[in-house]
Amino acid sequence: MKFEPQSAATIIGSFPHLKAEQACALVFSALAKIPAWPQLPRRSFLEDMTNQYSMRLPCFSVDEKNKKSGFDTSRDLSGELERFYTKIIEDDVEYFGTDDKHAAGFSCYINELRNRKGDNFIALKGQVTGPLTLGLLTDSVDGKYALYKPDLFDAIVKNCAMSARWQVRRLREFSDTVIIFFDEPSLSVIGSGFYAVDRELVAGAFNEIIRGIKSEGGLAGTHCCGNADWDGILELDLDIINFDGTDELIIDKFINSKNLIPFLKKGKTIAWGIVPTVKDKIEKATIEEIKMNYDSMIARLASRGVEKESILNQSMVTPSCGTGTLSVALSEKVMSLLSELSVKI
Repeated sequence: MKFEPQSAATIIGSFPHLKAEQACALVFSALAKIPAWPQLPRRSFLEDMTNQYSMRLPCFSVDEKNKKSGFDTSRDLSGELERFYTKIIEDDVEYFGTDDKHAAGFSCYINELRNRKGDNFIALKGQVTGPLTLGLLTDSVDGKYALYKPDLFDAIVKNCAMSARWQVRRLREFSDTVIIFFDEPSLSVIGSGFYAVDRELVAGAFNEIIRGIKSEGGLAGTHCCGNADWDGILELDLDIINFDGTDELIIDKFINSKNLIPFLKKGKTIAWGIVPTVKDKIEKATIEEIKMNYDSMIARLASRGVEKESILNQSMVTPSCGTGTLSVALSEKVMSLLSELSVKI
């Protein structure tokens, strides 16, 4: 599938709003080309990124009152695994769909799409939480990370793939081009020394999810708002990679990755997280500064021998991360600057 977004704007997902209708209205007013459904973690703890897609996972437990979640294998682990894998073997994609308790913004988004069938969107975007981030949740029985428990981690990967497939199916009712990001803020822990992470295990998990998305005709992307092993990520069969374009160390490492040029030569897309979402940065941000920073990054990449026009055609612009931790006013500023940037490019 050839995809040239030509620096169109989209979002990462989270908003500080309590009402899905308000967040959806903001999304559709700001994103003329690639709207995405809003996640609302302040509305409910069930919409926290670790809980939103985990309701089908074996032995997953959520304590809404104390805002804690993780695994509890003191429950009937073998029985819950059996029920889970029965759904996998049956390829019961519908079973892994979300609901209004966990994703109020999704149904609001679908309703808006039904009302906007004449709008000229070039793609629609959804998102799930990535397997590494979920794998760093612990089992209350022994305190071990799910990443180190093969039965739980395999279930996490398959759950992620099925949730992503379900979203592609729903969104393809409204657009031939559907993008699904699996959001991985925890990618930065690989090689950090804080966790013993098997790179091959993580790469295999990512590839399984990517295959799932593509099996439904979707485009697979990932978002990481920290530094990461960009060389390794760029070797995966991803269609889109989103990174924090407001952090100079991350920018330098990403743009100079040995695998970035081969990635672009395959026709893949960079999603530049150029609009800041850190409170002190967004308070001071101006469209002139953001546009200057974007132009500078494009020029730096072009200096590596890639035509500027090709880079712009194979680019998207996004906030550096979700806006769920900001005030509503600052979230709206992020969206306003993002919308203005996409027009000025």
